[in-house]
Amino acid sequence: MKQSNPAKKRISVCLAVLLAMLLTFSGCVSLRPHEGVGRDTTAPDVSEPADNPSTLPPDTSDFPATTPQQTEPDIPAPPAEKRVSVLAVGDNIIHEAVFTDAKNRAADGKEYDFLPMYEGVAQRIGESDLAFINQEAPLAGKEYGISGYPTFNSPREAVDALVELGFDVINLANNHILDKRVAGARASVEYVQSLGVTELGVYLDDADYKNLRITEVNGIRIAWLSFFDLSILYYTPNMDNIIIPLMDDDDKIKAEISQAKEQADFVIVSAHWGREQPQVTSEQKRMAAVMAEAGADVILGHHSHILQPVVWHDNADGSRTLVAYSLGNFISTQYYANNMIGGMLTFDVVMDDSGECTLDNVVLRPTVTHYSLNRDGLQIYMLEDYTDALAQKHGTTLKANPSPFTLQWIYSHVRSVIDEAFLPEYFE
Repeated sequence: MKQSNPAKKRISVCLAVLLAMLLTFSGCVSLRPHEGVGRDTTAPDVSEPADNPSTLPPDTSDFPATTPQQTEPDIPAPPAEKRVSVLAVGDNIIHEAVFTDAKNRAADGKEYDFLPMYEGVAQRIGESDLAFINQEAPLAGKEYGISGYPTFNSPREAVDALVELGFDVINLANNHILDKRVAGARASVEYVQSLGVTELGVYLDDADYKNLRITEVNGIRIAWLSFFDLSILYYTPNMDNIIIPLMDDDDKIKAEISQAKEQADFVIVSAHWGREQPQVTSEQKRMAAVMAEAGADVILGHHSHILQPVVWHDNADGSRTLVAYSLGNFISTQYYANNMIGGMLTFDVVMDDSGECTLDNVVLRPTVTHYSLNRDGLQIYMLEDYTDALAQKHGTTLKANPSPFTLQWIYSHVRSVIDEAFLPEYFE
């Protein structure tokens, strides 16, 4: 039998005792992965209370937990621009066939109902902040006799309809305003002013004339002026009884526009001028330059009853003026094809934070006045809503025209007059 080594035995016993001690210690302390990493190991272990209660941290169990939040520095928002949408159309000519059609449509005790004629354009008019129109006839009332061409006097329901549609600025300075002489013109002005809209172009006295027409919308003050070409006036009034600003004195026109520019942020001029023809006259161009250089921001022309070009006039000070030489007819029963095509000019007046005004979204949208072979059933359409089927039934075919009245002809005619930069997208 092999004998045991006492030294080895002692070593084995010591190792067993040491192993037992390690096992006992590991049962009392358990280290979790990463526990205590980054902690101050000199701080008291709060997992068990210390002997001295004053050394314990405060009890926060009754307080909600909070998460520190970063606060962004206050950055002021950029100042919002101011913007006014403006809409303008041309001549509202109430021929006998127009007011007869309105009379035939009237119901519910009304004598005339013009509103149905404008249904196709009513929404666009109502959506604009400001809408302008030239009323091409007196509105003197029944006592002066309702009549059409050549001596006009429209039923007052005609302008009532315009106001209901949303027209805010109504120009009365045109070559038919004196068809019922000065008394008829005065009666027209008084009635339009009573409707609460901005009447323009004919003034009852000097005080009325000096009362500059300013419309303020969305914080932008727009001044409205009106000038009239005396050479197309059929009857010269006694200017002591009524005031119609004429295009007979360049210096006076410049002064009026300059004064308006001082009192308002933006100046729009109504100009009844030119000839009943597609061509812009040299005098129109000269007067446009005079008005533009004086400070007019937009010039709205009418009288030709036919569309004429829309252009930018570049001014010496680096600014530019929008000139619509003629917006044509809005409603009428004239015979010729080009009398049936009008223009609805829309644009935005935009003011930046410095108070400077510019123009944006300038578009001329063509309109078509439709009537039947019997010269009734009047309806104004936006061109994009007009069809060849309607064109074939148009009453203008009763008279000689440059070519057959078709949708293709209408588009071709518009393109021949209006630069494509001002036309809506559907012309592309």
